[in-house]
Amino acid sequence: MDSHKRVDLATRIFAEHGTAIRAMIRRHVTCRKDEDEVYQNLYLSLVCNPVPATVTNLPAYLNTVIRNDMIDAIRQRKCRQEMVSRYAMHQTRSEMERAPDERVTQTEEVQRITGLVARLLPDREATAVIERYVYGYSLADIAMHMQVKPRTAARYICVGLKRVREAIFRRGL
Repeated sequence: MDSHKRVDLATRIFAEHGTAIRAMIRRHVTCRKDEDEVYQNLYLSLVCNPVPATVTNLPAYLNTVIRNDMIDAIRQRKCRQEMVSRYAMHQTRSEMERAPDERVTQTEEVQRITGLVARLLPDREATAVIERYVYGYSLADIAMHMQVKPRTAARYICVGLKRVREAIFRRGL
């Protein structure tokens, strides 16, 4: 099915069942401002994954899609919160108490080194090395973020560090 037909199908569903969809969404959200976001995400979801022709009870299908989208959104929010809390826990008190100009200088230096590593290495290796040595993530966290096995993440780090060392000796960086 081409994209125009999928958009037309989703638009027709929303035109016919818009009020019922809003009511279903209100049952699942806790905050009124989230309602519009879920409504828009549902539309995009229906454009990307059209309703199968075998569906006989469209309102029940839409309710299931809304519920699953809400579950996914909650999981993503928790994952972001965990990443922020891990970052905050990695910040030592001495780093936070330093003068602002020292922190800016260090941040600029870290950005410069990160950019250099990103230019020297392939994407996967650069990501693994930066997450390990700049952000201090564990091997398990890196593997989970990159959606690979921990052993593969370790290999990316090992090969990446070898390439960085070779570049430093070769170019005198």
